[in-house]
Amino acid sequence: MTGRMTITDDPFIHHNQAKPWREWGNWPCSWISCPAASSPPFVTAYHLHFTLQAAADIRIHVTADERYDLFLDGQRIGRGSERGDPNNWFFESYILNLDAGQHTLAARVWSLGDLRPFAEMSVSPGFLLCAEGDWGDILNTGVAPWQSKILDGFQFAIPPAAFWRGARMALDGHAYDGDYQQGTGTGWEPCQVNKPGISRVYDLIWHDVHRLQPATLPPMLERTLNLGTVRHVQKYQDVSQPVMIRAADHLPDEAAQWQGWLLGNNAVVIPPHTSRRVIIDMGQYYCLYPELLVSNGDDATIRLHSAESTFLTPSDENYEKGHRDVIEGTYFIGYGDSFVIEGGPLRSYDTLWWQAGRYWELIVETQSHPLELHAITLTETRYPLEMGSRFHCDDTRLENLLPIMLRSLQLTCHETYYDAPYYEEMAYAADARLEMLCTYIVSQDKRLPRKTIHLFDSSRLENGLTQARYPSWEKQLIAPFALWWVAMVHDYAYWTDDRDFVLQMLSGVRMGLEGYHRYVDDTGLVRIQEGWNFMDWLTAWPDGVPPQAVDGYNALLNWHYIYILTLAVDLEDQLGEPEFAQLWRRRTNSLAERVIATFWDEKRGLMAEDLDHQYFSEHTQALALLSGHVPEPYQTRMADGLLHDPELFRTTYYFSHYLFEAYRQLNQIDTMFSRLGDWFSLPERGLKTTIERPEPSRSDCHAWAAHPLFHYFATILGIRPSSPGFKTVDIHPQLGHLNYAEGMLVHPQGRITVDFRKEGGLLRTQISLPEDVTGTLHIGQQTIHFTNSFSDTFDVSSLV
Repeated sequence: MTGRMTITDDPFIHHNQAKPWREWGNWPCSWISCPAASSPPFVTAYHLHFTLQAAADIRIHVTADERYDLFLDGQRIGRGSERGDPNNWFFESYILNLDAGQHTLAARVWSLGDLRPFAEMSVSPGFLLCAEGDWGDILNTGVAPWQSKILDGFQFAIPPAAFWRGARMALDGHAYDGDYQQGTGTGWEPCQVNKPGISRVYDLIWHDVHRLQPATLPPMLERTLNLGTVRHVQKYQDVSQPVMIRAADHLPDEAAQWQGWLLGNNAVVIPPHTSRRVIIDMGQYYCLYPELLVSNGDDATIRLHSAESTFLTPSDENYEKGHRDVIEGTYFIGYGDSFVIEGGPLRSYDTLWWQAGRYWELIVETQSHPLELHAITLTETRYPLEMGSRFHCDDTRLENLLPIMLRSLQLTCHETYYDAPYYEEMAYAADARLEMLCTYIVSQDKRLPRKTIHLFDSSRLENGLTQARYPSWEKQLIAPFALWWVAMVHDYAYWTDDRDFVLQMLSGVRMGLEGYHRYVDDTGLVRIQEGWNFMDWLTAWPDGVPPQAVDGYNALLNWHYIYILTLAVDLEDQLGEPEFAQLWRRRTNSLAERVIATFWDEKRGLMAEDLDHQYFSEHTQALALLSGHVPEPYQTRMADGLLHDPELFRTTYYFSHYLFEAYRQLNQIDTMFSRLGDWFSLPERGLKTTIERPEPSRSDCHAWAAHPLFHYFATILGIRPSSPGFKTVDIHPQLGHLNYAEGMLVHPQGRITVDFRKEGGLLRTQISLPEDVTGTLHIGQQTIHFTNSFSDTFDVSSLV
């Protein structure tokens, strides 16, 4: 069956071993480009007609700069290229099951240049296809007679609200060749042959080169959906400004017809000189590729925008949204794509990239001819991540929250992790670390975490620190985020069984810590006066930067470094070099001693945030306690202040993960449940996903706030790896007010099941581990070591 296949090695390395060593990385093909295309942005088409004398199975490898759709005999068989960077330029591999006869390979390639998404790297526009074996002579780009042409009709503009995601398209159907997939029509010309494909660079470093690497991920999910509710239909004239949605303007008689069209039951005909605005509620947050099937309607325009929610004012700058289910009296403010219809028989119009959100706005305006809308196809896309674990308890608030957190995670998993699918669409290190922890809970598929760690390592700046977000053609330094990358490596070492990869990353860990240590000045404290020292989205912290974190000394930045150093010590002790462990241990102790002397406030019994001891935060107390370097006499007072001092700066959704980790350490699970009130109210506000920050929140889908999903399993059920590779397991349940909690957690060797129930003053405990995995159960002051399975009862009071 024709489709994608997964490989892990260079498919042509053996082909080249008899050649001089400088040619070992060369592929038997070249990049090609369209001679008519000058400077981006542009969309090009490529095609090759070929004939087979007999049926054959052919393996091909395909990539493009920047992206492509691949077609075989007019049918799309793939999309790419998987996002990476020039040094990790990914190609997709396909198996073609072909009958004897004539066939056509075709590709649509778009290169947006300066208008491309920040996460879309580029070297130079082009297309490459390389077949294995003897098929190269008839299929390979640069060898076979491929032809190309510009696909006219596209215009591009960047939406101000989400400029990170790059330009959206406006397509004029009169100029567009919609039959390029067949390789028919006029305007085709031979391709320009460019540099050969290479997978390895030897003694001569080539500039402007794509270093070809096998795609690391499976194909993204593509699932056609038949859903949505037409909430509002109205006559519409002015599309230049947001117009309030009012029930008085609604056309209920037409809504039923539009609903039937949305669900594929009937067509809709728009008469000449008519405009309509249709607001569609998908009922859930989706990332969707839309495709419209239309006929007639010469010069009609269709605008299809999406939004996470509607707004209370005609501006999206203040993020006031209200209840997400309510659209009456609100404004739709989104962005997307538009089309000018050419008229004539049936024709489909699709978009180059997907759109995100819950609400969609369709605006149609006809000219002198009626337009018939036959169908709309909505194809969901994301990483194919599904829930492989299970959690149940007797608190319905926790149960109801779980699918919201899972959905948030799924929507931010694509070819990389995203902070938000609607806004930046980029992998930020702080976000990705929490998303990875949730991924380990959900699935044993480690490909996306592994790729993310590797790409961040590839992003390393000349100062040794990883970039704040990557891949990205615009560099950004958030020095604290470089420390979270070290935490990613530590997490990966424990939650997965991939020792060799962790060992490969240790040199990057060391380089990053050395780079960060240059911020320790002659006072013995960390002082960072470059980049953006973001730590959390507190209103009281301008741009998320804590007090004196730019122009002075800040405790949180120092405790963050200490905390990460303790993880590095553990990594080196477990897997690396004892000499490095000793170096990090010495630096940890030295810095902790200096930080305590500077920031400890005896009167408050807390670590101050600043040198003047004016500010105090939950953030600093949490990381200090987690570091394990707070002296015993101070720990009790700090814990008491963290739990009860009302004047502390409070963590928001993101940094609450580290607060919850501190609560776990302090056995204060009911305090964590209390703080989950911000999450429990999400469904009450009509939200389907976790949000970026306290209301008014810019983003309605930010998976850094999905981290309680991790705590369901790792804190409430208490299941955590206690050694690299998850070879041993620590189980320390914290039920708090819960009467029961049970679940199953995926594990590299199988699955872990636990069941904790309070019955008649007793805690009934049942645990099952994979074969050859040993566990340690902690119930209050009791510690029990076991293998395979364990069952017993304990006094409920021992949980405290």
